Amino acid sequence: MTSELTQAVKAAIDKAPCSVNKLAEEAGVPQSTLSRIRAGKLSATTDVARRVAKALKRWGDDCHKAAESIRHAKEG
Repeated sequence: MTSELTQAVKAAIDKAPCSVNKLAEEAGVPQSTLSRIRAGKLSATTDVARRVAKALKRWGDDCHKAAESIRHAKEG
C-alpha cells in the first residue's frame, strides 16, 4: 500500500513544470529516486518530500516574480 506522502510526491513529480531529471537536480536528490517513486517502486521519505517541495516552491516564487515583472513591463 502506498503512503499518502508517497502519493503526494508522485503527484508533484507528475505535475512539475519540468522533467524528472531537472526536478531531481533542483531538489538535490538522485533522478533514479524520483523515477522509482513515480513508478511506484519506492516509497518517498520525508527528506525527499521536503526537498521536492522546496524545489517546487522556489520555481513557484520565481515564476510568480517573473510574471509580475512582465506584467509591470507591459503596463509601463
